Amino acid sequence: MRPPTPQPPRRPSRPGRGRGRASSSASERRKTPTAPRRSPAGQHSTHQRSSEEPDPASRRALVVARRERQRRRSRSRILYGATFVVAIALIVVGLRFWGFHPGFALPLTGDTTATPSPAAAEAAAESHAASPTAAPSSTSSASPTPSASTLPAPRLDAEGFAHSDAVGDGTWTIAPAVPVSRPAAGIVYRYILQVEGGTHVDATAAASIVESTLNDERGWPTAQNTSFEPVADPAAADFTFNIATPPTSDALCSPLDTGGMWSCRNANNVVINSDRWNWGAVPYPDVDSYRTYVTNHEVGHFLGHEHEFCAGAGLKAPLMAQQSHDIAGGCVYNAWPTQDNQPG
Repeated sequence: MRPPTPQPPRRPSRPGRGRGRASSSASERRKTPTAPRRSPAGQHSTHQRSSEEPDPASRRALVVARRERQRRRSRSRILYGATFVVAIALIVVGLRFWGFHPGFALPLTGDTTATPSPAAAEAAAESHAASPTAAPSSTSSASPTPSASTLPAPRLDAEGFAHSDAVGDGTWTIAPAVPVSRPAAGIVYRYILQVEGGTHVDATAAASIVESTLNDERGWPTAQNTSFEPVADPAAADFTFNIATPPTSDALCSPLDTGGMWSCRNANNVVINSDRWNWGAVPYPDVDSYRTYVTNHEVGHFLGHEHEFCAGAGLKAPLMAQQSHDIAGGCVYNAWPTQDNQPG
């Protein structure tokens, strides 16, 4: 009998791998990602901040920047508004100072009645300044208006200026075209003369005074080689010479402030206040010489001359100086452009 063959010893058995049991081997352990912890409400824990959520400091900086932009915009609006208001105020004051305003101009019509109508106007008005004294000088070639003796007694103000308180009756009388007293010189300007009802001014008498003044050799014919021809047809006239009551003079000169006392040139209208035509002005010794002055002065504005100033005490004032209220600089009165700044 063969002896039994010895069997190799068996290896010890390994722990069984039963189903549902995890391997204890370190090499076979699987690492599983750790889920973020959640709060009891199922949200991410607040100690884990999202990278997309802005920092509170940045949020505050944005709010501050937004408020600063709003303040800048508010300041800019206030600054622009104030600048605009100041600019408008300066423009208005400047226009009023220099006398460039739109105003009323009398239309050149053939009717004997007329009312002021709005029109753009660049006017040169008589304004007034300085000492009320004046020494006598030359006399006018004009003669008194025949109706002067029928004038009502005027009301005198504290400075000695006469006022009638007359109000126009709405009618206008166009004066006849009187013959020209001198041969025409250089450029000839044609004009009509019309007088408002209620002024106590005779249109025919005034026409002779104005024509002889404008064509006098001491006046614009010599100073500017210009002469003037009165006409009766408004369509043929270059300008209108108006003698009007104080309220109508103010309306025709508006927006220049003539204060019920003064005369002006407004566009193609020379406007003479009837109180000044009838009673003159304090700086002048008589009515006739003042009529010469105011006629030449306002027509001088029509010719394009601006205001001038006294060249020295004792000299005759330039015709284009303002002489109706007083005469500045110590000059004496002067009604003729050829005698400007001559010894008084």
